[in-house]
Amino acid sequence: MSTLRPREDARRRQERPHVLIVTDDQALADFLGEGLMMGGFWTSVISHGLQVLEVFRLRQFDLVVIDRDLGTFDAMELIRRLRGLSGLSSGDQRTSAPIVVMASGNPNIEESERGTLGIEAILQAPVELEDVVQSLHRVFGEWRTANPDTPLADDTALR
Repeated sequence: MSTLRPREDARRRQERPHVLIVTDDQALADFLGEGLMMGGFWTSVISHGLQVLEVFRLRQFDLVVIDRDLGTFDAMELIRRLRGLSGLSSGDQRTSAPIVVMASGNPNIEESERGTLGIEAILQAPVELEDVVQSLHRVFGEWRTANPDTPLADDTALR
């Protein structure tokens, strides 16, 4: 039995979170961009870390998926800047959205750093689309439970 109010429960069933995919790997961009749309997400893809930083000046996303092997920008530095934890940033957090890292091998991220940076999950390739979709829905569901009154990013952009 759901403990949610009927309107809140209905809203959550109809929510379609917007995922920002950050990768310069075209095959991964296509795989995630198209696959996540079928899995109940809106998607946007950006291939360069500096573009990501600029986009977050203008809008927000509900989830961020970052390719650990990003060649155009150090993925960990990008995450630090998004969280306002880089020595190169002004200290302003650009997003509090959950972050998921995609890694082709060992991601080399210490558990303490993972917690500090708000990395909610690490998915190691090869991955099945169904597993990625389930993981992102789980991460978003946990975030939603902790932030029930926060509007979705696309709802905020329309206001």
